[in-house]
Amino acid sequence: MLSDFTKLQTFMVVVKEKSFSKASSKLGISQPAVTQQIKFIEQYFNTKVINRKRNGIQLTRDGENLLIVAQKIEKFIALQQKEMMKTIKRDDRIKIMSSYTVGNFLLPKCIDEIKEEVYSNIDYSVNTSKEAIEGLLKGTCDLALVESMINNDNIVYREWVEDELVLASSSQLPRLIRREDLYSHKWLILTPSTQTSLVIQDYLEKLELDKDKLNIIGEFDSFLEIKKNMLKMKEKNGGDLMTFLPYLHIKDELQARELFTTKIRGLKCKRKLYVASLKERRNDALIENISDYIVFNTKVALH
Repeated sequence: MLSDFTKLQTFMVVVKEKSFSKASSKLGISQPAVTQQIKFIEQYFNTKVINRKRNGIQLTRDGENLLIVAQKIEKFIALQQKEMMKTIKRDDRIKIMSSYTVGNFLLPKCIDEIKEEVYSNIDYSVNTSKEAIEGLLKGTCDLALVESMINNDNIVYREWVEDELVLASSSQLPRLIRREDLYSHKWLILTPSTQTSLVIQDYLEKLELDKDKLNIIGEFDSFLEIKKNMLKMKEKNGGDLMTFLPYLHIKDELQARELFTTKIRGLKCKRKLYVASLKERRNDALIENISDYIVFNTKVALH
């Protein structure tokens, strides 16, 4: 009997993400583990359920039938699990530490829903990604919602949402600019030690631009510092300043026309946001349920 619903859940995530690798990122397990679980299902039912294609995956007829049944089972388990959580009284205070972007712009939009649907006794604080991960390791928090992965064998990272970094400028520019135009502006950037700076570096390399040739006039440890200094420099000296910032950080400034955005055709600069927990707590139903709900059920607007 296929009594382990985890394998069916993996199957449904593969279908939803249309990718084995994306499913592994969402589930926080390795891609070989995802493949192994799908193979187990196929061996158990003695049929092929998924065909892997160059551009994704394709369900077989038996796979489509299995998906319908798996979704019914998922709804039933979710309902019973919710009842079980109410029956088994836990008074743990779950502490979430979140990065600036998550804690100020995303978590406030969904925390009430998480408390209503999963567990009510949750507190959260806004920190840096580094501080949040340190909190996990020190035991001062139970979950970390972060903007970058800090590699540690004791931590499981699950991909949550993808955030776009926009080209922000202190003066209004054309809606689309050429990549070569980036050399003619003064730049404020993140310090190279930050994980997101690697995302920006990769973006510049895809544009075939040399970061060392940019006119960089300031390096800062956070997007908040970049924004504050950009506005301060604009007010004091004017000038033609440019940087990468998450849209959510500058939404108000864009509406007030204090800052502006522009684009380069063809490529977008994106970074991933993660739900992180200790590997040793993967069998804690409360932590796993909160993590699952954040990854699969929360709907947060990034634009």
